[in-house]
Amino acid sequence: MLNARSAVTIEDLRRRAKRRTPDFLFAPMDTGAGNGAGNLRNVNRLRDLLFAPRALVDISSATQEISLYGRTYSSPFGISAVGHAGNFRRDADLLLAQAARAANIPFMLSGASSSSIESIARVAPDHLWYQLYGAKDPDLTARMIGRARDAGVNVLVLTVDYPVPPRVEIIARSGVSPPANVQARAIPYVIWELLKHPAWTLAFARQGGPRAPGSWVDYAPAGSSARAIAKVCNAQIPSNQTWKDVERIRALWPGKLVIKGLVHAADALQAAELGVDGVTVSNHGGVKLDCMTAAIDALPQVTNAVGHRVSVFFDGGIRCGPNILAAFCLGARFCFVGRATLYGVMAGGRAGADRAIQILREEVSHTMAMIGCPTIEQLGREFLVSQGESCALPFMP
Repeated sequence: MLNARSAVTIEDLRRRAKRRTPDFLFAPMDTGAGNGAGNLRNVNRLRDLLFAPRALVDISSATQEISLYGRTYSSPFGISAVGHAGNFRRDADLLLAQAARAANIPFMLSGASSSSIESIARVAPDHLWYQLYGAKDPDLTARMIGRARDAGVNVLVLTVDYPVPPRVEIIARSGVSPPANVQARAIPYVIWELLKHPAWTLAFARQGGPRAPGSWVDYAPAGSSARAIAKVCNAQIPSNQTWKDVERIRALWPGKLVIKGLVHAADALQAAELGVDGVTVSNHGGVKLDCMTAAIDALPQVTNAVGHRVSVFFDGGIRCGPNILAAFCLGARFCFVGRATLYGVMAGGRAGADRAIQILREEVSHTMAMIGCPTIEQLGREFLVSQGESCALPFMP
């Protein structure tokens, strides 16, 4: 039996998730765009960042609490948006939102989520951020913004790095486009994977097959199937958004607005000029391109450019607590994790989600103590070195 509670690291949860989930679902999610180099680069570049600890520091009252947008969160990270999570584990978005609320960290609901904005707002009203994909039809975008406002969403996150669908080599080779588009040549492979993973297959059957994107149900004819609702969603997103769309959304949204998916300082400066409250340095978790810079390598130039004007968040490749602290050392104001907590909920449902958060929280606390940094606000570049550098030298971007 795979017990998520016994996992020691996020990698342990990943292995449990892989054993439970058919390969035609797990592999594309785990690999990312192209040949997977982008996702791997995110992870490896974070791993290359090492710490130069300070000694003889009083850590008796150390805390990882952090204040952000008028709220105090218990840890310096939240759960990032993951589309179609309900096809990996039934009610995954709901379970992740419940775990985030219990841990007092933000939960970001994807615009392509299996759960609706309203359903998540009912279970985590004070911790809900909403990731908006701008639709090709501006009226649909405006309606979605209105629903987020009426549901009490705290922060709207506009994702801008997805103008066209990703090119995923593993999907092209397998003939299976998750969750349920299967070419004839792939049918034997799919049947074999379903038989190898009976727990997932049974749960998937009990939920009635693929889940529709919940927030898009209202825009399809009444009584539409999950496939028909997904078709409506896919006809609208991804779409080619421009700075004019950002201006329009800023005018529509009265609350905190974050632009997600920026890796260039010039773009971050433009976003600041348009009055956004934050920018997220992200390459969509390596699902955008396999031939672009790691998100962590883009972070210093963005924080240098706009860190004094807007909050800079980081997302991409985090697999352990030290990764989170390294991003803070490079100027991030907050971090979001996607696959780390997704592995948890895939492996063990709500218990797995709780365990993933607990692992990251424990690693953050332990690392802060070991490097002699009592509070998140005291983290800075003087704590970091890159592999191959002398530990006596501060990290330089």
